[in-house]
Formats: sequence, structure tokens, C-alpha cells
Amino acid sequence: MLDTGRLPLIGDALAYFRQALDCAASGEHEKAVAFYNQVLQTRSDFWEAWYERGLSLESLGFYSEAIASYDRAIQARPNREAEVEIWHDRGNAMQYGLGDCETALTCYNHALQINDTCPLVWLNRGNALLYGLSQYHDAIASYNRAIELYPDNYLTWRNRGNALVELKRYSEAIASYDRALSLQADDQVSWQARLLASQQCGLSALKQPTTNPVWQGEDSHNPTLVEGERAHPSEVESIEVDATVTYRSPVLVLEDDAGQREIVLEDERYTIGRDPKNDICLRSQFASRFHAVLHRVDGQNYAIVDGNIEGKPSTNGLLINGQRQRSHPLKTGDLIIFGPYVRATYQAPTLNL
Repeated sequence: MLDTGRLPLIGDALAYFRQALDCAASGEHEKAVAFYNQVLQTRSDFWEAWYERGLSLESLGFYSEAIASYDRAIQARPNREAEVEIWHDRGNAMQYGLGDCETALTCYNHALQINDTCPLVWLNRGNALLYGLSQYHDAIASYNRAIELYPDNYLTWRNRGNALVELKRYSEAIASYDRALSLQADDQVSWQARLLASQQCGLSALKQPTTNPVWQGEDSHNPTLVEGERAHPSEVESIEVDATVTYRSPVLVLEDDAGQREIVLEDERYTIGRDPKNDICLRSQFASRFHAVLHRVDGQNYAIVDGNIEGKPSTNGLLINGQRQRSHPLKTGDLIIFGPYVRATYQAPTLNL
């Protein structure tokens, strides 16, 4: 929300705008949008209302409408500082809302042409390059610039580590995760990503990190699962599934950044990954773009294979019931872990058809 300074509004328009801001601040975004609409009926040139309206629409998940509102705000010629924020938020709606990372990158570049000293713009630009466009070197350069401007954002260090992992520069990635954890000691995502990077570069599960981050105590350790190694059953967290529910078709109970949802499996094959082109899209930056393939094996049940349909392995691999697997015929209750906080439980049919 912008500090708009002196508001060039009077009467009902000013009252509506203040009510809209109050509603937005309390999370009542539908009411906020209605009040912004009231303001704009009399002051369609008031860019602050268009911008704030866009923020509320984005909070409601109406990304295309939010972008249209941001466009009207830009057309109304805001001040330069505000224009940077509007282009930045437009880029975020494109990237995180619509998955259009090419257009998001254009938005971030517009913002940086006006002011190239905004670390959040560089951070989100890096995310578009990394997660959407797979331009890993450019992403690292963008994160490095964000760090130059503000070195204390743990998310920048974490995402930088993810980009380094994509380039198989695992030791550098671990150092980046260590820096993230020195800034945010309870960031479990960085911790799990660090474990995966440690596994990739062959570090012992019990070996202390050479960077000696402040978040790790003298006696603490977290073992990494390696090929053929099994976790203790108590260490594998499952998704809660109602055992009383019956299924006519196989079901994948998926949990990621979007929450938990059930996917009924009926086709012969499904691709799984964070790229929107997949049949099953994983809403997480820690899943590979094309992470795995499900295919029917006996006319009813499915097997899962790591990697894309051409056979290229995913970055994280697959952990199934705590064991790393390249391929696995699925049975009821199997827990599939794609990455930190991205998992699924398989449920076979429980009714005879």
C-alpha cells in the first residue's frame, strides 16, 4: 500500500477512499474494491485508487483484473516512485498469478529503468528468470544485485542457492543457504534445500557445514537421505487422508503452496512439475519444471518415474516412503516427496467396479 501523501480528494470520494483503505487493511478486499469503484466513478484519473484497487483484486486472486487496474494507474501518470511500485506489482501478478514470466520480466525491467536501486524488484526479477525461464546465470546476477542493495533478505540468499543448484554448483549453493539460515534460523525450506544440495555433492550426512553458520548448535545434526537409505517411519510425515473414504478411481492427494487437493487419475499418463504445461502443476518453486511422469501399469493402478517424458532426471529426485526411487509402482498410502513442502499420497481404488 502506497503512502499517497496529500490526497486530492474531497467529499464522498475522500470518504469512500478512506473506507476502502480501512477494508483492505483488515483483509476485506471485496468491500475495498466496491469502495474504490465508488471513488473512480467520480475520479477516474485518481491513480491511487486504481493502484490500491489492483492490490485488492490481486489479493482476491483476480490477477487479470488486477493487471488491468495497474494499467489504468500507470496511464494516470503517477509519480516516479509510485510508478516503480506499480510496475513491480504488475510483474508479480504476471509471474505469481498468471505464470507469464516473460511479461513479468518486461515489467520488472520497466521498473528498473525508472529506479535500479530497488532490491525487491531485483529479487522477483531473479525469480522469473530462475523458476519461469530457466535462465540460471541471469537469475544469479539479478540476485547478486539485490544482495548488493540489501544483503539481509534471507529469501534472496535462498533463491540464489536454488539457482546455483540448477547449475550443479552445490558447494556455492550450500554457502548461500547457510547465509539465508544465518538471517532466518527457522527457515525450514532453506534447511531442506541445503540437505538436498549436500546430498548432491556427496557430503556425509553427519558432516558439519564448513561455513559454520550461526544457526547450527554444537551438537545438532540432521541426516540426509541418500540412495538406498530409509528414514525411520516416525521421520516421514504423511498427509492426513480419511481412511473411510472410498475411491472409484486412483487419487493423488497433493499438498503444495496452494494447499491440499485431490486429483482423480483417469488418463493413461500424467506429467508432473511446476511448469504450467504439465498435466499436474506443482505450486512450489522447489519442484522441478518437469519433475515426474505417472503412467498406468495394469489398467487400473499407476507407476511414477522421476524426470520428464524424455527421461531427463529432476533436480531433487523422488523420495517415496523415505527412500530415493527412480521409478516405483504405486500402492495405497505411498508418500511421494518432490521437495520441501511438496508431497503427495497415492490412494488406489477401493471399490470394485
